[in-house]
Amino acid sequence: MAVAVTSETVADSTSNASRYAVHPLGGISRDLYLFALPETNLSLFHVSTAFDSTYTDATLVAEVDITHEGKTASDKYQLAFELKDAEGRPVRLKDDRLKLRELAAGETEKLTVRFPVTAPRKWDPEHPYLYRLTCRLMDGNRVMQTSVRRVGFRQIEVRGNQVFVNNHPIKLRGACHHEVMPLRGRSVNNDMWRRDVELFREGNVNYLRTSHYPPDEALLEACDELGMFVEVEAPFCWAHEAKVPDALRQDILVNQHLAMVNLNRSHPSVLMWSMGNESNLYAEYFKEAAGLVKQIDPTRPRIFSQWGPDADQGELEVTNHHYPGPEGPDKYRNYSRPVVFDEFCHLNAYNRLELAADPGLRNMWGVLLDRMWNAMYHSQGVLGGAIWAGIDDTFFLPGERAVGYGTWGPIDGWRRPKPEYWGMKKAFSPVKIRLKGNQDADGKLCFEVENRHLFSNLKETRLEWTVGNQHGVVTPDVAPGETGEFTVQLPEEVRSAGTIDWKVIGVRGFEIDAYHFQTLPEPLAQPALLSAGRIQTEETDEAYVIRTISGGFRIDKRNGLLTSSKNNGAVLVKAPELMVLPLNAEGEGIQMVGKDQKFEPYTPVCSRWVARKIGKTGADDDWCIRVEGTYAEAEGYFEYRFRATGEVEVTYHFTLLEAVSPRQVGLVFSLPKTYDHIQWRRRGYWSVYPENHLGSLSGEAVAYDPSLPVSGLAGPSKQPAKAWSFDQTAAGSNLFRATKENIYEATLSGAAASRVKVLSDGTQHIRAWRAGEEIRFLVADYNNAGNDTFLTSHSRLDFRPLKRGDQISGTVTLLIL
Repeated sequence: MAVAVTSETVADSTSNASRYAVHPLGGISRDLYLFALPETNLSLFHVSTAFDSTYTDATLVAEVDITHEGKTASDKYQLAFELKDAEGRPVRLKDDRLKLRELAAGETEKLTVRFPVTAPRKWDPEHPYLYRLTCRLMDGNRVMQTSVRRVGFRQIEVRGNQVFVNNHPIKLRGACHHEVMPLRGRSVNNDMWRRDVELFREGNVNYLRTSHYPPDEALLEACDELGMFVEVEAPFCWAHEAKVPDALRQDILVNQHLAMVNLNRSHPSVLMWSMGNESNLYAEYFKEAAGLVKQIDPTRPRIFSQWGPDADQGELEVTNHHYPGPEGPDKYRNYSRPVVFDEFCHLNAYNRLELAADPGLRNMWGVLLDRMWNAMYHSQGVLGGAIWAGIDDTFFLPGERAVGYGTWGPIDGWRRPKPEYWGMKKAFSPVKIRLKGNQDADGKLCFEVENRHLFSNLKETRLEWTVGNQHGVVTPDVAPGETGEFTVQLPEEVRSAGTIDWKVIGVRGFEIDAYHFQTLPEPLAQPALLSAGRIQTEETDEAYVIRTISGGFRIDKRNGLLTSSKNNGAVLVKAPELMVLPLNAEGEGIQMVGKDQKFEPYTPVCSRWVARKIGKTGADDDWCIRVEGTYAEAEGYFEYRFRATGEVEVTYHFTLLEAVSPRQVGLVFSLPKTYDHIQWRRRGYWSVYPENHLGSLSGEAVAYDPSLPVSGLAGPSKQPAKAWSFDQTAAGSNLFRATKENIYEATLSGAAASRVKVLSDGTQHIRAWRAGEEIRFLVADYNNAGNDTFLTSHSRLDFRPLKRGDQISGTVTLLIL
């Protein structure tokens, strides 16, 4: 047997698959099977289900085609059906044998067989219960052919602007799915389809959109078994850019849709059919196929995945809007059809200069998703959405040339969770727990819990609490979509602990969320100050020199800038430099085309500092020196205040000389390169983060690990040995150089005995990075989630554009130990 593959065909032009992946996809990328059939054979076998008006009893519908490919007539065959439940127990079927009529040579008989089934267990993503229907083609007692379909009893209905499954209104918490592996392109192996479904369902996703082509059947089989709704998309992307010759219109524009539906329509996980992605010419290219899809499969809605809701001329059951922005939920609240945002909340991906400086942008994305999802959840007309995208679309060609759209997924191509994965898991969590007040005198705690499951009462979950060495389980009776309350009575021996931790174990047995609550007031944090000592001061022609118990400080009269040193005289801190970091969407275009992905971090400070005036104030135990001056971008002053207890406060107050929309505003300090270890404690958006997550409420990181490779922004080109947080560029590891928001304290240390600690009140942010022979760190009073082109509609809600004449100010408190 010889097989030839033709690439760069008209079908490739209407799918744009190679253009999209930025490398040729010609070849056979999926498994092939060769099998033999008897002359009379089952040429089609599909199943569907429907419920009665009470959604109790069901009808199992089997569509069977029997084709006789022999040269003479055949009349001796019959069909035998057998249904078994998930445990392998037979389910009685009425009239489970069917005699076939005589078939002429070349004739096909199409049969529709209906079996009533009493009170079957229903299939849904939270209870993916599967039966097995076997159809046997029999010659007397001899089995000629056997075909098996897994059956999920479920019914999909569109009512007004909502979609119901088994009479429950649904909301889709989704992600767009590509078949991708960094070294294999779109050819996936090692059961990665199942692994993807496991990862996404553990991230509280209940819906995948197969962008922009039908998936391998292995993905749908995993979705059937593990529980996941799927929007199956036909292989069309920007198809209007291609001219389809009249002679090929049927093959290209119709038959591909029909093949997609005929292959996959028995899968209970398939929720709807997408006619294609972001293509115009609905009437010319897609209308005929859409009508035929409805004829073949009237049990599911159809969608035309587009930039706005009218591209399908209002014909299809479900519509959509790509990237509707924060106003989308209100806009579509009362829309006439269900609306899916089947591309929304695009991750930071193309602002590569910003990402080279600050991987922490990826942690900030979760806040934006949470805002948007909460608004979508409470908007009736919004069926849900799919995050763009689920997995990084990054491929490494020979020579380690990175191509593709890049790092746009909560999961990277090696299937490692990235910081966004936790943000997705938390935002999409179907169980929201809130503390209603402090612990009372008897050790009782009251909680409110919201159940965002679609089909499950919270009695099916386990809410596991831990206080000290005591544990307990709560299973509150709260129906899907409802909010309830419950209490926990703490044993007396742990009532003084002051905190409680929760793990939420979902209906399918794995952890779906975690919470940490402070149940008693904690003492106000006291800064770890040194014992008070006398401040020694000296003024020379060149500088002001101050000595405190923290060490020596020098303010140069030539430029007004500060340096510090320990008792050995070695320079430690050099400061300050004002940073008003402009937003920057640049990154060498949207697609990676094989260029080096080792971008220089975008970290410019204000330029052309000139000190104009300098003077001192204060008493012996409270010294202050003020320096007035100008940058090219701003004019104002620094103040240095020295405390007898060892702290140094650096205050800045500047007036902008030009307009700028900043990403971060604050002061940058420099340390010797040996100070390459950072520790922090901070206030987080979520109460719990995984260990070594960029958003960890406390943690530590080193700038560089010599045992690990240095990679560009596309990530490692070989299978990595450690988690994503430890990937490193020349500027440092992801965990080290990411902004830590809302810090209480952060400490930089290293091989030397001394440490530099930043003290704050939970409103400032710190970011550190390697820069040649130095470690530099920014203490910022303003910070936002960056300027990626497709995410800006969300992140700009936190932008603070500054005009000429606007003022910026802040105070950084340092303690040198």
